[in-house]
Amino acid sequence: MSDANAIIDAWRERMQEWDRFMAELRGGEGGHGHGGHSGHGQAQGRGDRRATFIHKPLDPRRTDDAVLNGILDLVSVDYEVLDVGGGSGRFAIPLALRAKHVTVVEPSEDSVELLNERVTDFGIENITIINEAWEDVPEPAADVVLCSLVLHHVLDAAPFVRKMQQHARKRVVIVEMMETPGATEMPFFERVHGAAPTPLPGLPKILELLWALEIYPDVTMVEPENAVLDTDREGVLDHLRRRLSVEEGSEADDRLQAAANELLVDIPEGLSVRNAAMRRSAIVSWNPARV
Repeated sequence: MSDANAIIDAWRERMQEWDRFMAELRGGEGGHGHGGHSGHGQAQGRGDRRATFIHKPLDPRRTDDAVLNGILDLVSVDYEVLDVGGGSGRFAIPLALRAKHVTVVEPSEDSVELLNERVTDFGIENITIINEAWEDVPEPAADVVLCSLVLHHVLDAAPFVRKMQQHARKRVVIVEMMETPGATEMPFFERVHGAAPTPLPGLPKILELLWALEIYPDVTMVEPENAVLDTDREGVLDHLRRRLSVEEGSEADDRLQAAANELLVDIPEGLSVRNAAMRRSAIVSWNPARV
C-alpha cells in the first residue's frame, strides 16, 4: 500500500508543479483540478491544464475516427453512456446515435453552450447535459462511463477514477495519449519563458496510477496521427497565447512570433511543430466487476 500511496502522491506533486509554474506566469492566479478547468473541447482561461480544441463540428456519423470507432465497439444500442468531461460533444454526439442515452458531465459553461448548440443542430434528443464538475455530481450508474483526455489534468485522480468505476455497470473507458496534447507546446514555453512546466502525465503514468489502484485494464493502441496545432498561423498563435499566458503585442509575444517562425511546419492536416512526435492515443478500459 505504501508503494500505491507513493504513486498517488507523485501524481499530485506533478500536478502541483504544473500549477505553480502556470500560477507564476499568471501572476499568482492558482487553481487545480477538473472542476476549475474546461472539459474536452474548450479551455476556460490562460494557462489551464486543458489544451484547446475548438474546431468546426465533426460529423457525428464519421467513420474515419479511429478512437471513436474503438469506443463504439464497446457500446451496444441498449446501453446508457456517461461521458465525464465530454466538452462540446466530440464523442457524446456520435455515441448518442448508437446508444440508448448519453449523459454528459461538463464543468465548462462555454463547452456546454457549444454542446447544446450542436445537439440542436444535429437533432439529437437522447442527451442529458449536466454543467457541473464530476466530483460534485451524484449521477446514477451507466453501462459505460467514458473519460477522454481529462484524467491527465485531475489533481485527485484516485477518487476521480474510483467514482467512475462506482458508476459503471459494464465498462469504464479512458482515452489518453502517450504524451498529453500539450507536449507540442513545450518548445514554445522554453523560447518564450526560458523554461517549460513539468509535463502532465501521459499514458505510462496513467497506467501506473491504475495499477496502484489495483485496476489492470485492457489497452488498445490507436493508429498514430500527426500533431496538429491548428489549420492556420493566427489560430496557432491565439491558442499559444492562451496556453502560455502571453499578451498580444508584448515582448513575450515577440518571442512567441519568433518561435512560431522557427518551429511551425506545414503538413497536409494543418500546422505542426518541427520534430514533434506523432500523437499516439490509447483506449484503456476494464470491467469494474472484475476489479
